[in-house]
Amino acid sequence: MKKKSFTREQLEQKLTEMRNSLNVLDRCRSELRKSKSEYQRLLETAPDAMVFVNREGRIVLVNAQLEEMFGYSAGELVGRELGCLIPERFREKHQKQIAHYFERPSARPMGLIYEIYGLRSDGTEFPADISLSFLEMDNEMLSAASVRNITERKQIEEKLEHNYHLQRVTSSVLKIALESLPLDEQLGRILDLILTIPHLSLQSKGAICLVEEKTDDFVIRAVRGFVGEESPPCTRIVRGNCLCGKAAEIGEIIFSDCSEGGHSVEPIPFPHGHYCVPIVSGKLTLGLLNVFVKEGHKRKESEEKFLLAIANTLAVIIERHKADQERMMLKEQLMQADKMVALGRLTANVAHEIRNPLTAVGGFARRLHKSSQLGNREKEYVDVIVGEVDRLEKILNNVLLISKGVELHKEPMDIHVLLDEVLQLYEFLCKERGIAIDRSYLLKNAEISVDRQHVREALTNVVANAIDSMPEGGMLQVVTRSEKVGGRDFLNITIHDSGVGIPAEQLEMIFEPFFTTKGPKKGTGLGLVLAKKAVEDHGGFIRIASEPGKGTTLDLFFPMG
Repeated sequence: MKKKSFTREQLEQKLTEMRNSLNVLDRCRSELRKSKSEYQRLLETAPDAMVFVNREGRIVLVNAQLEEMFGYSAGELVGRELGCLIPERFREKHQKQIAHYFERPSARPMGLIYEIYGLRSDGTEFPADISLSFLEMDNEMLSAASVRNITERKQIEEKLEHNYHLQRVTSSVLKIALESLPLDEQLGRILDLILTIPHLSLQSKGAICLVEEKTDDFVIRAVRGFVGEESPPCTRIVRGNCLCGKAAEIGEIIFSDCSEGGHSVEPIPFPHGHYCVPIVSGKLTLGLLNVFVKEGHKRKESEEKFLLAIANTLAVIIERHKADQERMMLKEQLMQADKMVALGRLTANVAHEIRNPLTAVGGFARRLHKSSQLGNREKEYVDVIVGEVDRLEKILNNVLLISKGVELHKEPMDIHVLLDEVLQLYEFLCKERGIAIDRSYLLKNAEISVDRQHVREALTNVVANAIDSMPEGGMLQVVTRSEKVGGRDFLNITIHDSGVGIPAEQLEMIFEPFFTTKGPKKGTGLGLVLAKKAVEDHGGFIRIASEPGKGTTLDLFFPMG
């Protein structure tokens, strides 16, 4: 094939055209660089962080805001996979979403259904808001994402939501406080409300403990969130022991963000942090509110203020129930006083009518008993008459004592000495019946001004009743302590038996004259009446609690000072 030849003029013309083309190409390149530089400057001035990604999910372009937001130096991100900016748990799903987006590109926001998080170079995460758009660059389709760190916005939203829940629960708690419900039911309903607050419901476990009068320990009265064999770490709280006991002792909230130590049991049944909130009235700790939270939970002032407000409301509820109990007790005392007045009028009218014939019958019976002319059969009859006359005279004397009263001769007396004297009288009987005696004298100075004989008889009647209730053996507990009631200091003598107990319907009549649970010929039904009168004559009062099968507790309150 013959080669085509060019003349000199043609070659010079071709060379000129090539030079012109190169100059045009240089100008285009310069314009492109200028455009890219201007676009980059535009990106740098954008208010949001920007990232451009190709179809393969690799980063093509970013601005300085994005590098700063994610903690990378200039140029470090270009060419890397977008997954380096996304928490690992979301990466697989996100790769599928990239492929789907390039199939149907459109401008739209992300995060309408799922919350979005960004991953910084140091491994920390932050909530993000992302808007997507698309464009072509160098004949390549790119996805452009505008990224905003919404941590501050999220915190404000969470705070608003948190405050809403706190206000909602506080309002509901106040409504419950005004309802006429049993104390335990009120405590349980309030605990249920507390655990509906999102940050406090991560464990959904809590308990409310109140002071046990016998021991001064704190025992659970309401508990939530523990299933099956699972139980709270501290079921009985002693003042000063464990975190809960320390909170009760100092009267201040104690918070722990982990469950390492601080409990009365080991090992800890479940990982947790918790708030120990004392329920305080004046300077007296009435109970404890324990709320268990997720381990690592951060202490929050708003939560503490809320829990303190709930604890204050609980203190009002507890005090109100105490006042109701004291009011009921006062009402019962007034009813008993009315009965005593009626009994006094009755005995005043018939005492002489009964006593004089009874004395005559007793005198003649005793004279007949001494007669040698009676046969054995007749002597047995006379013995029965004399015994029954003695019993009737004792009952009549007790009735007159209740109705008319006695003049007290008070003197300083150590109650522990009187208790020991009374218990010593029954030591042999207790050993014979298998009854153990437990003395817990918690009061160091138990000296008060009393009528020795009057109080000794009252204690004897109460102890005798307690022993009679344990025919198969058991435990007789005697505890002394000081207690404040209605602003006054009282010496409290608690006598508890583990006997058969008293049904609720009989408990209401236990201080009525001639009422007895012992059956015929085993009691007159005046022992507890005399004991109650003896205590009340000293300005005190009696409190009784009993449960069938679990025993009876009598508290005798004597004023101190």
